[in-house]
Amino acid sequence: MERDFDIYAWSIRSLERRLQYFNIKRIDVTVSVEDVRAAVSKELEGPGGLIGYRAMHYKIRQEHNLNVPRNLVHAMMYDLDPHGLQSRQPLGKHRREKGHFTTKGTNWVHSMDGHDKLMGYQNSTFPLAVYGAIDTASRNILWPKIWTSNSSPKRIGLWYLEYLYETKRIASMIRVDKGTETGVIATMHAYLRQNHGDMDAADTVLYGPSTSNQVITSNLHPGSNL
Repeated sequence: MERDFDIYAWSIRSLERRLQYFNIKRIDVTVSVEDVRAAVSKELEGPGGLIGYRAMHYKIRQEHNLNVPRNLVHAMMYDLDPHGLQSRQPLGKHRREKGHFTTKGTNWVHSMDGHDKLMGYQNSTFPLAVYGAIDTASRNILWPKIWTSNSSPKRIGLWYLEYLYETKRIASMIRVDKGTETGVIATMHAYLRQNHGDMDAADTVLYGPSTSNQVITSNLHPGSNL
C-alpha cells in the first residue's frame, strides 16, 4: 500500500476491515474443482504448457478469475501433466540425492547428532533435547540421551564417556557435525585412539551432516577394544 497507493494512509487493520466490508477475499471457497481443472487443462493445451505451477496459478487468478490456492493448481497440473510439471522445475528445486560414505562394518563408524524437534517454539515450549549415536553399518541405536539441552560440549562428552565405560569398546571413527557442541567429544575420541596404531588420530573423526549417513558397502569389522 505504501509503495503503490501512497494516497491511502491505511493501517493493516484498516485494510482488513475494508476488504471484509466489500467481501474481497484472496481465496474463494465456492470455486469447484471441476472449474479449476477445466481452466488448467485449457492453459496446458496452449502456451501455458511451458510454464510452472506458480505462473499457472497467476494466470488462473488473473485471466480466469478463479481465486484458488496455489496448492490446488499444483495438484491439477500434477494430475493432468505430471511429467511436464517435473521437467519444468528449476534445477535448484530438484531434490538432491543424499550423500553417502563407505563403512567397513559394525563399529567402524559411529555417527552422533542432536535432535531439536521436540523442543517446541524457540526451544522453550516443551524442552526435550535429544542426542545420541548410531552404528552406521547396522543402524543400531547405541545411546540415546534426553535432556533440557543438547548443546553443552561437556555434557555430550560425559554421555560418550559413559557409553565407553559401559561397553568397553570404541569405534574406529566417529562422525559428527561441525557444531560447537562436538569439540570435546571429537578431542576425546582422537585422544583415546591415538595409541591404537591403525590410523592417524586426526583421521578418526569425520565431519558432516547426519542426513548424509548413507552406507555404500559393508565388510564386517570387529571394531577396536579399549
